Amino acid sequence: MKTDLQHKLSQALLRGNPVSSPLSDNAHVNPVSEMPMILTLEQLQPNPDNPRQGRNPRYEEIKSSIRARGLDSVPKVTKAPGSEFYIFSDGGNTRYQILSELWQETQDERFFRLHVLFKPWPGRLQCLIGHLAENEVRGELTFLEKAQGICVARSLYEETLGKKLSLRAFAQRMTADGLPVSISHISKMEDTVSVLLPYMPRLLENGLGRPQIEQLLSVRSTLKRVADSFLFQYDGPDPACDFLGCFERTCTEIDNHDVFDYDVFLDELIGRLLRECSVAGVDYERWVFELKVNKGRRSTKPELPAPVESEGDTTTAHSETVPTGMTSGFSAEDLLTEPLSSGSGQEASVSPVVEKKKSRPVVEIQTDLYGGAPVLSGDTDEADIEPVDGGSLFVTNNPEHVTPVEAPVSGHAVTALTCQDLWPVASHLDDIEHLQTQIYRTLFELGNELDLSSAFMAASGVHSPGFITLSAHSVLGRVMTVFSEPDESHDDIPDALRALLTGGYQPGMSPVLNDTQFMTWMKLMYLLRCLYAKQRDVDPDVNDEEEWE
Repeated sequence: MKTDLQHKLSQALLRGNPVSSPLSDNAHVNPVSEMPMILTLEQLQPNPDNPRQGRNPRYEEIKSSIRARGLDSVPKVTKAPGSEFYIFSDGGNTRYQILSELWQETQDERFFRLHVLFKPWPGRLQCLIGHLAENEVRGELTFLEKAQGICVARSLYEETLGKKLSLRAFAQRMTADGLPVSISHISKMEDTVSVLLPYMPRLLENGLGRPQIEQLLSVRSTLKRVADSFLFQYDGPDPACDFLGCFERTCTEIDNHDVFDYDVFLDELIGRLLRECSVAGVDYERWVFELKVNKGRRSTKPELPAPVESEGDTTTAHSETVPTGMTSGFSAEDLLTEPLSSGSGQEASVSPVVEKKKSRPVVEIQTDLYGGAPVLSGDTDEADIEPVDGGSLFVTNNPEHVTPVEAPVSGHAVTALTCQDLWPVASHLDDIEHLQTQIYRTLFELGNELDLSSAFMAASGVHSPGFITLSAHSVLGRVMTVFSEPDESHDDIPDALRALLTGGYQPGMSPVLNDTQFMTWMKLMYLLRCLYAKQRDVDPDVNDEEEWE
């Protein structure tokens, strides 16, 4: 008798209360504050705005835990006005799917009725942000799922406000609503959905990671800038459209692969560019250089303004754009990974600040390898994103990003500066392979200034200077054979070196290199000194093939 009574009481408790019953007369009236409830699976539905599209990678693990112990946490649910069903407000869709499976498999009531915490309807936007925040903590969403959720959130914001939101305004609202996200991150996510998903859906849906996606977006952005540089060398009417078409077709081809390999992608892309978008004077090696090192930056000679006389001193301080050959907007990222590139495709102008100071200047400024300020997409609003200098040695015009550099002007202080002060080599780039890359890059820039970019080609090998000389018809080419062909005869080098660097005293014997190019030459010589210092420590019996296998 007592056992029957206890059984009836327990069944009555499991049936819940009238508020939770869909057949109740008050079912359409939602509570106005948070309250615990008992709901059945029939009263619940997954959130239609759930950012997760695929199966939770921990699905079987979670299912085994729920089968053995039940739910460890109480799901939070809400209900839209006029809706018949409750939905999960902050995660819970995976648990709902698991409970439904367990109920079908076992018919156990503990999987059919569950304790929940009801929250008043916060709106679709807040529910979506709740799901994104919940999964961000757990780290279970793929990059594509996050990106699609962010895109839906932006459209909901704009629908609510009745106007378009800039990237900056959208990021500020997301942060205020509890999901901090940077402008750069938003831009990458939106670009993933708009320019990668149509051509690479399979790999993205299978969980292609953020580093690989950033590499792809960087290549696409670089192609747009390269198109501007090759405008007069390309026969077609619109190189940007043709280059991006090759990129899209390569994405479609690579999407059939089981695993994404960036080097394979780049090789396929360059092969397609050579076949379908032939550019005069541009071969495979040049494409590799543009896409992996130069990032499509232009090597153009800047205009130098007139010098400015300082007050109370005879020293002249020059405020000028830093020569391309000295910095060229390169940073450590260019050699290590595919870094983030400016959405506008413009270089930030830089200028050394020259003042009379006693303290030694701080001259090495390195940018964060994983910073979020630069934006990949060329489709974003320039007003929302401030371009960041790509690793300049000097102060930029934006004080938020770097510290001003103060260079002393007294004769004693100037002589105290070293080559490392002028052209710092970061410790993680101070090895043979990276130095060779920097040497070729610097030589290419110098040759490009003199219309000799095709006279040199990159080379590797433990004893190599990082380049080979293809043409020695110019004075620069003849001089560089001293380094690339050290075993050959170089009888005419002294005359070529004088013509290149100093010229002569006779009229019409100006040097080939102007002051800007001369500084690039000095940087090239310093990098060669650093490289040779490393190579002297290598066993002379080691040949290039053995070293670089």
